[in-house]
Order: sequence, then C-alpha cells, then structure tokens
Amino acid sequence: MHDPFSLSYRPLQDLVTPWAHRYNLHTLPLHIHEVIIAFITYHAVFLLSPLISTWLFPRHYPALKPRTRINWDIHVVSLVQSTLISPLALYVMFMDKERAEQEHRVFGYTGIGGAAQAFALGYFAWDLAMSAAYFDVFGIGFLTHAASAVIVFTLGFRPFVNYYAPIFILFELSSPMLNFHWFFDKLNLTGSRAQLYNGLLLIFTFFCCRIVWGPIQSFRVFRDVYDAYRNPPRTLEEGVPVPPWLALVYLGSNTVLNLLNYYWFGKMIDAVRKRFTPRSDKKKGRKEEVVVVEGTEIKVDDGVDGAAKKDL
Repeated sequence: MHDPFSLSYRPLQDLVTPWAHRYNLHTLPLHIHEVIIAFITYHAVFLLSPLISTWLFPRHYPALKPRTRINWDIHVVSLVQSTLISPLALYVMFMDKERAEQEHRVFGYTGIGGAAQAFALGYFAWDLAMSAAYFDVFGIGFLTHAASAVIVFTLGFRPFVNYYAPIFILFELSSPMLNFHWFFDKLNLTGSRAQLYNGLLLIFTFFCCRIVWGPIQSFRVFRDVYDAYRNPPRTLEEGVPVPPWLALVYLGSNTVLNLLNYYWFGKMIDAVRKRFTPRSDKKKGRKEEVVVVEGTEIKVDDGVDGAAKKDL
C-alpha cells in the first residue's frame, strides 16, 4: 500500500541517501521526513506538557518535585505516542493488501508499513535523546531500552522484516494503561477503583499482547529469518542475503525483550494484587519494592490505606 504520508522533498532525501546506502538502509530516504516529523512532534508535546498539565491538574502537577515533573512529561509523550501508533499498526495489518500478499516476509516492503516503522523510529530516537539528557533521572536501563529500540527499527529500513514491524508495534497497546497506572499514583488515587480497573485492563492487554501474541510472532520471525539465512535470495529483486550479525542482533534483541516481558508481567500482577491488600495483612517493616517497566515505576509492595479502602 502506498505511503499516505509520503513527501517528495529531494534536498532532504539527497542529504540522507549517501549515508543510508553506505549502511544498506535503502528505504530510509523515503521515510526520513516521517522520522523527523515524529521526533519534532513528540518533543513539542514534551514542551507543552507543563502548561497543559498545570491547567488540567493545578493542585497536583505544580506540587511535584522537578525530577517527577520531568518524568510526568515523559509519560505524557509516551501516552500520546502509544495512542497514535497502535491504530496505525492495526490499520497496516488489516488494510495493507500488498503486505498480506508478500511471498517473503523477511525482505518484503510496503510504503505504509515503512511509514509505521518511521513514526516508531522517530519516537524511540526522541526517547533515546531524552534518556541521555536526563540520564540522572532514568538511569542506564531506560537508556539501553531506547538504544535497542532505535537499532531494531533502524535496521528495518534495509528493508528487513518490515512485515513484522506493525506486529511488534502492537506491544504498545498496553502502554496507555501503564502510563495511567503511574499517573494515578501521582494524583493520589493509589488504591482507587479507577486504578483497580485500569490495573486489570493493564494485565489483560499486557498478557494478550506481550505474553501470548509476542512469543508466537517471535517464533514466526525466528523461523522466517532462519529460512532466509539458509536459503538466500537468488536475485537482487528478491532481496539480499541475511548476514549472520544482522540475524543475531535482531533475534537477540527480540529474545531479551520477551524475557523482560515475562519478568515485568509477574511484577505487575504483584503490584496490582498488593495495592489492594490492607497494610495490616503485610509484614511490618518490609521495604517497598519498585520495578521499572519501560521507564514506568510500579510499586510492588504498597497496600491500600483506610481512605482508599472506602473507595473499593
């Protein structure tokens, strides 16, 4: 399917083309404007977040510590991004007939599939920049996650497994609930009904997208890449051979992410369960455990207090 966001701006494409061809990112010049637009858009949301958040939550946002306000603004961007990119990924999966008819999922490419990948890359490039700029706030884990995502989505412009880009973008379906969970804590709604229902929806979407859907699709991409490596294309039109390093980098990153998803899922179940366990039922003096799921802190050992219990 044709890229509905295509923009034939030759000076920009000509500027990127030599670098893209040097690193075998042959389709990147066609989508570089979408990467830049996404980066600028999400940074604009980040800059506008303090004004909008102060207007919406005049008692809560200004009272936050400076580090927490930065974290809040980052979560606002994450919420906007996941809300926009998920419908686009679903549209590509169900409406792109050219993608559905591809004979080889490793080397296939469509315009709209490249657009979805470009918008995702623009966000993760912005995420990487913010992780580096506020390293003292987010630490090495957040920086590593962003860098890995940038590498994986950049490699897709060879093109490489472009078919699977919207499939794995659907991991973002659980991100809105993950962000809302964090916002509820900062709005003093810990243990409320809203957080309970959101937590249940978070577990459901996370389980469906990342625990069931993710590993199944990972198995498919592992199989396709292995077949492409064992049976390289015979002509340039069919694609280029898969170098071992590319297969190892992509599949290794995918495996690590799946393992993280299983770890995070267990911690989220503990978080939701213990949020609604009375404090008197827990061991006194036990320290609160905090697990970071994609940059979002989830407090695992934080039961509800009396005021919150009245709202259940």
